[in-house]
Amino acid sequence: MIKRILVADDHASTRRSVRTLITQRSDLEVCAEAADGLDAVEKAKALSPDVAILDLAMEGLNGVEVAAAIRASNPNTFVIAASMYDVEPLFGRLQNVGMKGFISKNHLATELLPAIDAVLAGRSWFPT
Repeated sequence: MIKRILVADDHASTRRSVRTLITQRSDLEVCAEAADGLDAVEKAKALSPDVAILDLAMEGLNGVEVAAAIRASNPNTFVIAASMYDVEPLFGRLQNVGMKGFISKNHLATELLPAIDAVLAGRSWFPT
């Protein structure tokens, strides 16, 4: 069964990179992209993706707010945060709003697919 991924990031180049990585796998597909937090919430409500990959710093609503809204309306959607900043001090807060993982944008190429696999298997993905 193909797992559907929502990608939300205010940078088109990051969305494109994530899409390229996901298309390497036949069991994953990008069902939607969003350029801001409000659009991400609307698309998650409409599409009920299996996984949402959210930039933490988006316009409208930030990634933490988006994650809380997605988890409230779609409790079966796993949420993974992505950021180019060191947010390790926020890991507890990310987990409190229901995020299952975090990926540094500097490590997308090596961590994105393993992180998706981990959360789909019911495990968390937070670097130590």
